[in-house]
Amino acid sequence: MAIHEPEQSVVRLKEFSAVLDRLPGMAELLRRGEVDLRRVEVMNERVVNLGCPELIAQVEEALLEVAPELNRTQLARRTSGLVAQADPEGYERRCQKARAGRRVECTPLPDGMAKLVWILPAAEADRIHQQICADAKRLPKDERTTDQKRCDVLLDRVMGASREWNVRTFVTVSMETLMGLTNDPGQLAGYGPISADAARALAMRGPWRGILLDEYRHAAAISVDTYRPTALLKEFGRVRDGGVCTAPGCNNPIQEFDHVVPWPQGKTVATQVDGKCMWHHHRKHDDYTVTRDSDGTCHWTTPLGREYTTTPVEY
Repeated sequence: MAIHEPEQSVVRLKEFSAVLDRLPGMAELLRRGEVDLRRVEVMNERVVNLGCPELIAQVEEALLEVAPELNRTQLARRTSGLVAQADPEGYERRCQKARAGRRVECTPLPDGMAKLVWILPAAEADRIHQQICADAKRLPKDERTTDQKRCDVLLDRVMGASREWNVRTFVTVSMETLMGLTNDPGQLAGYGPISADAARALAMRGPWRGILLDEYRHAAAISVDTYRPTALLKEFGRVRDGGVCTAPGCNNPIQEFDHVVPWPQGKTVATQVDGKCMWHHHRKHDDYTVTRDSDGTCHWTTPLGREYTTTPVEY
């Protein structure tokens, strides 16, 4: 009452204070200013349900060195993956329980507007988002922004405009999980780990591709002898890069594919073609320098000479 906050908000703050004991390493990084509170929060949200202090410590230890170099979304995805690996059966149970919490919420906003929030399983959300982006991209050029077009086409679909679904969802899952021998989570491109059941359900809906892993547990190469990447090479690139732009700190979906070493010196092979959003594709050709190591690690050098590193998705 004294601070004019709802009791539930104060309770959540008090509960969050347990992070000092739950994640002491991250708390120390926060104290030193190497990570911010939001990154500690997203990590805490994902490890809190592990329950076992040893598993939490295992996940934290794996992230302490890289956490300062990751943005909030990247750290959330990395933490989710490690939590799912540490306790696959528990992760599967939590995914099933969370599915029961799907809902739609409407919040009033000023000036005659409202915010509609739709909580639903990640695979379905990804498909819907891809489709409205594709619908908006096909609209003729007019005074509307891309965000306005996406809003309009979603409203059209909800209101009953009949259109086909013509986008694809990429999910990577081990053969053991696909066969039901294990419940290791699948990887939804652009999102991260999803439950084994959800991954198997998605795998049943479309064509399969066999992906070989190298000694780093990264997707192996596919080669073609043309300038433009083939549809298969693009599909492979989305799997290797997790469906998001490979520029440091970027979480935008892949929109274009680019030769790390300019063609024709750089061949059109998986080790020399990576996915980028449109913005970073243009920046790379303007005045940024990008190199790639044999293990898929990319090094970006900015016009000011600062260097940043990104690594491929590990399966």
